[in-house]
Amino acid sequence: MILLLVLLFLAVYKKTYQPIFQLKKELNASYQLVENVTQPFAKIESLKNELSVLDKVVGNSENHALIQQKILDFITTHALHVSVVNIADSHMYKGNNAFTILTNKIILTGNYETLLNTIYTIEKEFKASKIVSAKFYSKKNYSTNKTELLLELYFQNYGK
Repeated sequence: MILLLVLLFLAVYKKTYQPIFQLKKELNASYQLVENVTQPFAKIESLKNELSVLDKVVGNSENHALIQQKILDFITTHALHVSVVNIADSHMYKGNNAFTILTNKIILTGNYETLLNTIYTIEKEFKASKIVSAKFYSKKNYSTNKTELLLELYFQNYGK
């Protein structure tokens, strides 16, 4: 009788409970696969957020060719009361990583207050590129026999 009871218990276990435990293992494996698939999407979203933070800090990573034109348009449309003395050619640096750094140099002239206001306005409102260096210096203009105050600005932005 006990032997029959043990055999009956083994048959019930084999027919009922063993498939349930097997399905539970498969379900856990499926959950693990779904989690592994969704992790790269979360990483991509995280990288997009980091890139948008870098765009805010360093400048936009789009349209390298038009950055100088955007700088000039910004200065003229905001009526900053400064004159552009010189615009140097863009300097492009591509390092070992995938990013390219684009540097633009522009020299402005005006009085101290308007030049300082220009720096402030560009820093706060100009989103295409960021100021990385600003240098005030004076230079004698021998044709007018006056000393001019100049501002040398370096803008940088990056790209892929």
